[in-house]
Amino acid sequence: MQLIFNSEAEALAVAEQLYNVQQVGKILIPAEKTIDYQALELAVNLVGVTFPTLGFPIVSSLKSRLPFPRHERECTDENTPKIYVACLSAYNNGHLHGIWIDATQEPEDIEDDIKWMLSWSPTTDYEACEEWAIHDYENFHGFSLREYENLQYLSKLAQVLYFADDADAMAAWLNYAKDVINDPDIEKLAEEFGSYYCGHWDSETDFVLKSDEIEEIFNWKEFEEKFKFWSFHINWDSVAHELFIQGYDSVRAKPYGVYVFREYYG
Repeated sequence: MQLIFNSEAEALAVAEQLYNVQQVGKILIPAEKTIDYQALELAVNLVGVTFPTLGFPIVSSLKSRLPFPRHERECTDENTPKIYVACLSAYNNGHLHGIWIDATQEPEDIEDDIKWMLSWSPTTDYEACEEWAIHDYENFHGFSLREYENLQYLSKLAQVLYFADDADAMAAWLNYAKDVINDPDIEKLAEEFGSYYCGHWDSETDFVLKSDEIEEIFNWKEFEEKFKFWSFHINWDSVAHELFIQGYDSVRAKPYGVYVFREYYG
């Protein structure tokens, strides 16, 4: 039996109130075939979440080595870039078996964690488990990862984002700059970040009007002092548009504004 919640946070909150349950994402799997519904109801009411829906594995005859000692290696830090890697053999047989792995490790250490997870698959008594896939990831600040992402690339990306002073701005830069070149070197791009980053602004127009860099080039303040009448009639949005056609680029930021970069050619 599987208890399916609306989110991973809800599943975790309930799991902390129950005994002998295994959490996989937003799903809780009781170690026993039956579950104490009274205890479950009390736990759900205590943490204030919606009562879970009940699901059943597609295949229930496979042996399992539960309890899977995921605590020995699973990454639980809320801020660390991490990936949830699942055993495809177990998945194809109706079982959810995987682990959250610290993606800032070196590629060989990530691979070692994957092999360790596969060695605990409930299907190992029936077949060798070698295939895996990334089914989820966290703290990559808007970056998209593929199911079979290159571990070398993934490790470098995770390290750069984790150690960046502003991970969101760094992610915006990498997403922008990597599209300009065919074979992006994440570490090299990270080193170039400071040479191209012009800050977070409310808008492109805000950057044009308030940036010291633009002021040094065009001396808007002196112009406004000498030609107050004309300065009131300038379409600053149009001026910003022209500057961002050639010379600067912007990337939309969340929850508001834009990150501005000097134009990058690779």
